[in-house]
Amino acid sequence: MKIQYTQPVRLVPVSVPKPWGQEIWFTGMEVRGESRVLTTDGQALPISTYLQHDTHAASANESVLLLKILDPKPDPVSGDLYFEVHSEKREVYIVTHVDAAAWPNGLGGIRFGMSQEKRAELGDEALRTEYLKAVQSYEKVRRAIDAGTQSPFLVMQEMALRKRMESFTHLRPLRVGEVVHVPIWFPHALQHGVRVVEFQTATYERLIVSFAQKVLTQDHWDTETAIRGMSLDPGVVQPPEVISKGIERIARFDHFNVWRTQHHAGVFSLPEHIPYAVVMAVGGSARVGDLALEAECAAFIPHEALAITRLETSAADSALLIAAPEL
Repeated sequence: MKIQYTQPVRLVPVSVPKPWGQEIWFTGMEVRGESRVLTTDGQALPISTYLQHDTHAASANESVLLLKILDPKPDPVSGDLYFEVHSEKREVYIVTHVDAAAWPNGLGGIRFGMSQEKRAELGDEALRTEYLKAVQSYEKVRRAIDAGTQSPFLVMQEMALRKRMESFTHLRPLRVGEVVHVPIWFPHALQHGVRVVEFQTATYERLIVSFAQKVLTQDHWDTETAIRGMSLDPGVVQPPEVISKGIERIARFDHFNVWRTQHHAGVFSLPEHIPYAVVMAVGGSARVGDLALEAECAAFIPHEALAITRLETSAADSALLIAAPEL
C-alpha cells in the first residue's frame, strides 16, 4: 500500500452515541469508533493506519490531538453533559450553534466551575464538604430512579436535590463564536442544545462529579476524588492574540494551540516547524490545499505537506479553525 503525505487529506468522521446526544470524532482512535481519512487516490483508511504507515512524514512522530464535535440533545437535563474534571486532558470549545428552541434569547450555557458566591459564604473546605453531601444525596435518588423505581415523590425529590446540587456551581452563558478554555481539574458540563467544536489532548480520562442520567460507560461516579482535587477558582478567559491580519490565536496550551481566521484572511501558510495541523471549516467554505471544505468539514495536513500547503478563506462568512502543537 502506497500512502502519500505531500497533500492534505480529508477527515471522515465517526459518530459515537452518548446518553446526552452524540460526539462526532474526526481524529478519534479507540474501540468505540475510529475516524478515517480519504486519501488523494480515493482510499478511505482508518486514521491509525494512515498515521502509523510513516509516523515521521505524517506527524513528525508526534501524537495527534483529538478534534470532535459535541452535539447535545436540545432537551433540558437529558441533553446536559456530565459534570466532570480531567486530571491530564486540556480542551477548548468553540461554540458553533445554540438551539433557538432550547435557548430563545440566543444565549446557551455551560456549567463552568463553582459558585464564587457560595465560596465566599462558606469558605473553601466547607464548600467542598457541603457540595459533596449535596451530590451524594442526589446520587442515591438518581440510582433509585435508574434502577427502575418510579413515584411522584421520588421525581419531586430528584428535582429538589438536583437544584440544590447545582446551586453550588456557576452557569456561564454562551453565544455562537465564543471560546471556552477548560484547564485540568476544572469542573464543567456543557448544557443541552449547545453545539461546539472541541480540540483536546488525546487523553481519554475523566472523573465524573455528577450526572442527571444513568452513566452507561462506568458503574460509579468519582465524586470524592473529583471534589477533593477540583479547582474552586473562577474560569479564566484567554484573550485572543493577533497573529496577522485576519488570524488570531484563540487557545494556548502546553500541548497544542489553536488559530481562528476571521474577516477575509485570504491565502496564507502555516509555520513549517509544527509537526502537523488539524483544520476545520466553520461558517462558509474554505480551502486547504486542493481540498474545498464546507462548514464542519475537516482536514489533516501531514508534516511533509506543510511547506507546500496554502490555506484560503475569502468570503466574509468563511473561517477556519487550525490546531497544532507549537502553533
